[in-house]
Amino acid sequence: MTTTLSAANPTGPPPPPPTMPAAALAKNPETLVREALDDIALVIGGAAAIHHLDDDLVWTVMKRLDRIRVRLLRDLKGLTPCDELELNPAWPPRIH
Repeated sequence: MTTTLSAANPTGPPPPPPTMPAAALAKNPETLVREALDDIALVIGGAAAIHHLDDDLVWTVMKRLDRIRVRLLRDLKGLTPCDELELNPAWPPRIH
């Protein structure tokens, strides 16, 4: 026979404390940053496709987002900042 617990009937074992999923505990900050920025890139790409934005604008935004990612991951790892601009003369393909 089981009974429903209430304020009038507080007998029974207390509920277990809420726990975090094991996957959330196993993720380090670098993984969380990478996943978050991947999601942001997908949102930007989706908006660009829906609203027919110019490819050059999309690539500029994505390059800047990548610079933010690199800078943030360097800070998380404790590496010294690199102020040099990475110049890439080759244009990426025009697919997004």
